Amino acid sequence: MNLPAAASKPVTLLQLSDSHLSEDPQARYRGQPADANLATLRPAIQELKPDLIVLSGDVSEDASPASYWRMGGFVRDLAPQIAWIPGNHDEREVMAGVFDELGFEAGPVVEAGGWQVMLLDSAWSDRPDGEMNDERLAPIDRLDGSAPALVFVHHQPLLVGSPWIDKYPLVEPHRLWDRLAGKPVKAVAFGHVHQVFEGEHDGIACLSAPSTAANGVREAPRFTPSEQGPSARWFRLWPNGRWETGLLVC
Repeated sequence: MNLPAAASKPVTLLQLSDSHLSEDPQARYRGQPADANLATLRPAIQELKPDLIVLSGDVSEDASPASYWRMGGFVRDLAPQIAWIPGNHDEREVMAGVFDELGFEAGPVVEAGGWQVMLLDSAWSDRPDGEMNDERLAPIDRLDGSAPALVFVHHQPLLVGSPWIDKYPLVEPHRLWDRLAGKPVKAVAFGHVHQVFEGEHDGIACLSAPSTAANGVREAPRFTPSEQGPSARWFRLWPNGRWETGLLVC
């Protein structure tokens, strides 16, 4: 059966990650003007016209309400649907207080054009690495086996080859991979690593979004600024499970 033309069009999803905004909009993150760098992406986002934006953690550097309000003001007119997960620099309760008021979605599952967009929380405010207990993994069991899925998590669920950030991965990632076995998951997308990474695990694509604030050189023992400017990752998702991805740069 042929799908109607409207139903066969892809959904465009944009992943913004690691913006590290502070209470002070002039504050710098790793020597970079975080707010100004984020702002440089606006024209490219407007041209992309995303249907859904996912904020995949470390929206804030200091978990201040002001930083979340500024991010909310930045994205709310750029897509009709906004979703989010916290990173290790964020405070979920503070984020929720702001983002709930703005009508942003925390999932754990958001529907987008026939796809299941799953938002999994790996962050704990008192530690830089990530971990998911049974409660945080439980939403995976609710996935509909007949619809394709894209999973978002803040911490990297496999090593990316950069010692400076691989010190702080998702702890015991096998718990996530075991839970995803047999599920209709096409890709796991993450932030945290401040670089572009593309790999796979058990046939599932593993993709990072670079930071909108500051990115680092791969394979470096400590954070070393790279030439990668403010960036993000986009996805196009077709109802039949086809998908593609790429980078958005200013």
